Amino acid sequence: MLKYPENKTSKLFSDTISEYNFSVKSFFKTKGKYTISIFFEAEKYGKDSIDYNFELNGHEINTMISVSFDYGEKYIKKGDIYEKGEKVLNGYIQLNKYYKAPKSIEIKLDKEQEGSEDYKGPFFKIKNNSNDTIYGAHLPDYFWGTLSYLKNDSIIATRIGSICYEFVGSPPLYPDSTKTATVGSFGLTKKLAPFNYRFEVIFAKKRQSQGIGIFEERKSFIWWGGTKEYYKLEYDFKIDETPNR
Repeated sequence: MLKYPENKTSKLFSDTISEYNFSVKSFFKTKGKYTISIFFEAEKYGKDSIDYNFELNGHEINTMISVSFDYGEKYIKKGDIYEKGEKVLNGYIQLNKYYKAPKSIEIKLDKEQEGSEDYKGPFFKIKNNSNDTIYGAHLPDYFWGTLSYLKNDSIIATRIGSICYEFVGSPPLYPDSTKTATVGSFGLTKKLAPFNYRFEVIFAKKRQSQGIGIFEERKSFIWWGGTKEYYKLEYDFKIDETPNR
């Protein structure tokens, strides 16, 4: 159930499913405070419910709510280690808010980098002309995006590449600095075919992990929750036919 700033409500979903993702811009037109009410009931495990509040400022280009459940061992800290305890139900609430990247963040195709067998192109340069340090959405120190193929200004296909979370740490993108961005962790190809493309990369203005923390812990049910803000940087470019020599 979703409660709006003007106090009206909508039922988003009611069914026997362990995971639910919701993202419809028309539901989030009004700025202000929202409440998502989640009710869980299972004959074998019991029932529970919770309210999760969040606010929108009206400048979001997309808002995504993800809710899921599982049943697993509870980890209990004893000294410096964690031990598995009894099994408990877990409910996960993640809310992502997306905004258009500020104009002070510039991006362009890097035509000088050729890449290798392990790290292919295309490569992009992101220049941070703002006063904020910015961080990647997957790993804070890397900027891994997607590449879409455009025809008549519409996306006909998107390549996301592969993501690896084992990369060693490096500096984030500080003000007045430049970093390389790629399609996924390893790129796609040494040479793009002639076409119209759009590269899209997500970043944040603060360092944040992929996970979410405990929102409320009860005897036999643990609710996890987190709200994150991301900025979407888009760059359209064209690869022309290479003239014959």
